[in-house]
Amino acid sequence: MLLCRECDYVVLDEPQAVVDGEPDERTRLRRLYVALTRAVSGLVVAHVGPMPGQLTE
Repeated sequence: MLLCRECDYVVLDEPQAVVDGEPDERTRLRRLYVALTRAVSGLVVAHVGPMPGQLTE
């Protein structure tokens, strides 16, 4: 995953993998937030598996 301050377009592939890749809940939520909020013009979330519970509640 490439993290930048702002990107024109972001494609987030398997957000659950982002969440699962972090050791604690706080870091998981922070990493997911950063991935979802850096897009300036467009955001695409691609997934085959389930979405993280934080996005479906």
